[in-house]
Amino acid sequence: MHWISLFRHKTRAAVLLGVVCILVLITNFLGRQDMDHLGNSFSSVYKDRLMVEGYIYELSGHLYQKKILVDHYTEQSSAQVEASFHSHNDAINRLLSDYAQTQLTKEEAECFGQFSTEVATLQTLEQNYLQIPRGYPEQVAVYAEMNTRFAAASEQLQRLSKIQMTEGKMLSDQSKRIIDLSTLFRSVEMVALIGIAVLLQVLVLAGKPLISRIKQQGQWN
Repeated sequence: MHWISLFRHKTRAAVLLGVVCILVLITNFLGRQDMDHLGNSFSSVYKDRLMVEGYIYELSGHLYQKKILVDHYTEQSSAQVEASFHSHNDAINRLLSDYAQTQLTKEEAECFGQFSTEVATLQTLEQNYLQIPRGYPEQVAVYAEMNTRFAAASEQLQRLSKIQMTEGKMLSDQSKRIIDLSTLFRSVEMVALIGIAVLLQVLVLAGKPLISRIKQQGQWN
């Protein structure tokens, strides 16, 4: 009977140690997953939000400079204006290409598509505007249409900027939830480890008198 009791104590201790190992493995696995998700969130904040906000700022600047060129068209030669348009359009196209390679939400993709269409329309109108002799009524009509397109493109940029703020806040909240969840897992693990350590100590102390009695009986024999 003494050996049976001793065996039960050892079995309980082995089971508790097994539980500890499984618990540590699970929490470590979940912790690595949380860190991966957290890293992806930070990467997305930088690459898909902060960088994009920079693209939007630069696009807005190029549109503004082109609007000034149109408004002061008579103060420069057609060749100078055309060269400036070409420079700004090259920069805009590069920014659009970089923007398109980021992770776009459904709403953002729709808005970005509309903005790209406005930009393409503006570039076509610019060519038409430069080909019409100065002072012709047709040029006035094209100028009015360009102003409408400039306003529409600026509105789309504002929408895109608001989307960055919304998505950035969502990613920030998601990162906070991941950190809170990871902290909770660590707390649960610590409480469980302390509880199991206490139980192991109780089992060890409970088994010592039994072991001593078994040794004494062996000596008596």
